[in-house]
Amino acid sequence: MTYFPNIKSKIDAKNFLIPILQPPNSYFPEFLKSKFEEYIEYYKANLESEVDKKIPFEGGKTDTIISKIESISNGILESVTKYYEGNIFEATQIFNNTLDNNFFHELDVLTIVNAGDSFYRTRKNENKMFSKEDLFHIKFELRHIVSTNRFSVPGFPALYLGDTTYTCWEEFGQHKLRDLYFSRFQNTRDLKVIHIEKIEDFLEKLDGEKDINLTQTLSYFVLFPLTIACSIKTQFPLGNFKPEYIIPQLLLQYISKKPNIDGLKFPSTRIDYSRLSKVKGYNYVFPVKSITKSGFCEILKETFHCTEPTSLELEEIINNPIGTSHSMGPVHDGREIELIKGIRSKYSNSSFGKLEHRLLSRSIGRLS
Repeated sequence: MTYFPNIKSKIDAKNFLIPILQPPNSYFPEFLKSKFEEYIEYYKANLESEVDKKIPFEGGKTDTIISKIESISNGILESVTKYYEGNIFEATQIFNNTLDNNFFHELDVLTIVNAGDSFYRTRKNENKMFSKEDLFHIKFELRHIVSTNRFSVPGFPALYLGDTTYTCWEEFGQHKLRDLYFSRFQNTRDLKVIHIEKIEDFLEKLDGEKDINLTQTLSYFVLFPLTIACSIKTQFPLGNFKPEYIIPQLLLQYISKKPNIDGLKFPSTRIDYSRLSKVKGYNYVFPVKSITKSGFCEILKETFHCTEPTSLELEEIINNPIGTSHSMGPVHDGREIELIKGIRSKYSNSSFGKLEHRLLSRSIGRLS
């Protein structure tokens, strides 16, 4: 409490904004290095004097936090360099050692997701009725269709979920909503996830906490280079190789080897968060933890139960029309969304809100 007010007053949100855009035709390793240098320069000018120089760290050190920031930055840059040289194994080793050597396991990086929380997953219509199994992670015998994405390693299945149906829709590139199927997922136990958090949400959380968590704030500073490396928009979305995915994929592999970490929570690079008010907009990825020749990960099957899939079209058929009074969603809960510039509407009255309202009323269960 003694140190926190001064530290918080020095936090300038504009120096922590994500996602990050690259200039056209920039060379990714150089761009990443420049973003790290900008952050380190800001930290030294504004926070080092309030953090490293004033807080009585163990051993009387006066460079505890800045040294970790620089170490993680250098380790990430070295990993990317090795990856560019084709030394994937060495890049992975350097990345893993960077996190371990900076006591990643001791930092306050894990967020607890309480049992019984709701998530959503979507899939494009394929002119057939989907089952719960169709909305789970890709089966092991179909791992050949697992493609590369920001937090997706080719051939390695994982369960990808969103906070809301709206988040899922954005991740599908605002695909025609009537052609999407949705299932609601619910975790059966508390989950430990690494949280890549937007600065706006982090500061709001600190404002709302009665007991200020200084360790959590210092961890945010230390790990911001990792946040940067995982939050850069790709220059070539259709390219086979996307350098912006190197560190996110190495992080996913790191998590998959850690039994005490269930997954990762991260913001979307597709959502314009200025158009949302009190609407959750984060994604989650939960890598498989047990491998078999076919079927699904037994640990994820135990951890996540889900509903049978539905679609906007199916709901309109069941309750014709979806907008009638008997099928309306809950009363206004403060959540708002702006799908047309300048026009904000109640999230609960949108198709997303109504789909979620229906799915919340449906039975949920384990895959067989």
